[in-house]
Amino acid sequence: MLPNINLISRFVILCCILLMSASGISQNYLDASFYSDAFETERWYRIYLPKNYRDTKHLQYPVVYYFHGYGGRYKWDAYALEDDVHYPENGRREPPFVMEWSRYVQSNDAIIVTWDGYEPNLHPGKRKREGIPYGSCPPYDYTRAHDTKDHHWGWDYRIHFRELVDHIDKTYRTIPDRNHRAITGLSMGGLTAQYIAGQNKDLIGSVSSFDPADNFPLYGPKGRQVVWPNLEMYRALSGIPSRLTMTDGDWLKVNDWKLKRIYQTVYGKAFDFHLASYPNHWAADISQQLDFHMHLFAKPSDITSSWNHICPGFDRFQVWDYSFAVERHDPALTILEDMQEDQMKIYCRYFIPDGPIVPDEQTTVKTGPRYEAASIHNLILYNLSSGTFSRQNIESTHEGELKFSIPGGGHLIGINRRDHKRPLLKIAIDHNQTYHYFEEGESMHLDFHVVNIGNAIAHDIEITATTIDPDLQIAEPSIQLKKLRPHQARAFKGAFNFHLRTHRDTTYISSIDLITTIQGEPIDTQKILFHPTPTSPTITMSDLLILDGRRVDSVPIYQQGPNKVVLKSLSGGKGNGNGIINPGEEVLLYVRLAQGMGPNDQNTFHRTTLLNHYDLPYATVERLHYLERTNQAGMTSVASVISISKDWPEDEPMHMWLKTESLFNDKDDPTSNATIYQEKYDYRRVKLSVRKIQK
Repeated sequence: MLPNINLISRFVILCCILLMSASGISQNYLDASFYSDAFETERWYRIYLPKNYRDTKHLQYPVVYYFHGYGGRYKWDAYALEDDVHYPENGRREPPFVMEWSRYVQSNDAIIVTWDGYEPNLHPGKRKREGIPYGSCPPYDYTRAHDTKDHHWGWDYRIHFRELVDHIDKTYRTIPDRNHRAITGLSMGGLTAQYIAGQNKDLIGSVSSFDPADNFPLYGPKGRQVVWPNLEMYRALSGIPSRLTMTDGDWLKVNDWKLKRIYQTVYGKAFDFHLASYPNHWAADISQQLDFHMHLFAKPSDITSSWNHICPGFDRFQVWDYSFAVERHDPALTILEDMQEDQMKIYCRYFIPDGPIVPDEQTTVKTGPRYEAASIHNLILYNLSSGTFSRQNIESTHEGELKFSIPGGGHLIGINRRDHKRPLLKIAIDHNQTYHYFEEGESMHLDFHVVNIGNAIAHDIEITATTIDPDLQIAEPSIQLKKLRPHQARAFKGAFNFHLRTHRDTTYISSIDLITTIQGEPIDTQKILFHPTPTSPTITMSDLLILDGRRVDSVPIYQQGPNKVVLKSLSGGKGNGNGIINPGEEVLLYVRLAQGMGPNDQNTFHRTTLLNHYDLPYATVERLHYLERTNQAGMTSVASVISISKDWPEDEPMHMWLKTESLFNDKDDPTSNATIYQEKYDYRRVKLSVRKIQK
């Protein structure tokens, strides 16, 4: 049945193009469909063809795929309007998408495809596919697919996108390679564009977004999804040029600024930012965004020599010509970093950033044909959790592939030709910590190991810490090491001594580069991300609310929409519910702020995340608690679920460093017709003591 359906679809498309050409119709787009195996149904899209497409049969064109936002469809991006075709007669005030796409391909040799993120067969839309009342279900399957009971949930948009690309390349005259293929999207579609690009980097050469959504979406196989925050999408996009267009009236402006800061910090010139003058959350200055991709189409690039990847929960996946199989009990994110022919880093985390590394999975790796056929390789593995080494000797296949398995705990892996001796040094930050917090006026440091996963001794090693941050002073910027043998690690505690003179604001992010040299030759650079924090005052127990399985009524909570304080009932945690931390409990902590971000946010309680759990012997954070904020267009509040060890001695205090968030809707912002969210973080320290349960 499938081949016949595809044949019919192609025939209909061809007829439409011929009819348009014969009749002299100036409309340069058409709506078409193809059968999707991933969705088990026909899926629609709209395609915009260049002005000369029908007249120049020999030309091929690059393609930009556009992902609509929440409530949109492949034909439009409005929640209540039927189409853009009748603009401006329909009275629409927002940018006319159809006209902008049409106008662009009239003057540029490119194809634009707007795909459909709408999920089929969801209530009540099966009977009202084209006239569905919007808001009944989010597109792109990232909030509902974790429900295993409904057959119509759990669509895999990664695979569906590959189907769409294959169909477009076979049906139209495209340039069918990743250097001539790009993705852009608005809001929820902007978030999805980042996700799809990172999951299909063999298909995508560049990615951009307009005002991307800042939700904490669920990704992964049905019933085994994991949270992958929007601010962590950068981890899978290394080597892919990226662009962010932010409107100055976006109600997600706080998230846009955070994205801008982290992408600029991590990727530098590979990231492009544009601030559009538009008073709402929308796709503005579309032509400039498309120009960004057209410029890159003319500059082919390759990122296969070193790449990163994240797989959210899937047990089987492929990146480039590498394949991976993961066996584990609970769903997690598989993280691949600095993947090269001679080295790689592989680990799994239950959540990001800085969640616990999964100890019990086994990962099987099959590389691409990158090695000399039938050659012996010595694998040196350093376990990131235990700090121990192991070895494997493997022989490449006749096709030049390697296949090996590694246990849990995360590993740095050196892939060494047995007949090619050379050192290979890497820095392993303790706990593989991604984000660090440096407090104003305090002396801070790094704890790490220098690891040799090569097969020769390294002599005259130097590690230098550098930063372009003017507020961070490095007291001891260099560390020397005479030599390091193969499969040997050297620990450094309290290294470099950083001193933060001041902090700029509490959402700022900066970085330190750790540069490793051997006999003066640079061989590796590792970037450390850090958040500057203001001085953190110590609070008393009267400003701390402990949820250990209990419910507390009449808690003052600030609502940023109406800018008022309301009394709410709070519950959470697991324990005896006495409001006192006892061994073996799980707790959520709320901190009282005398003044939050909003003018009326006074003497209210705020959820917290624990920053220094790696330094606490009797407290861990095994998971996070996510809470959607109904007044913030889907933004998510995050809190640490703190597990208290049963072995916590009664006479030993615990010093916790807590981070809280507060927000404010500035409805009088003169630049916007929309609500503008402002945000800040407060930091507090608290000294807690354990109370044994009396039997």
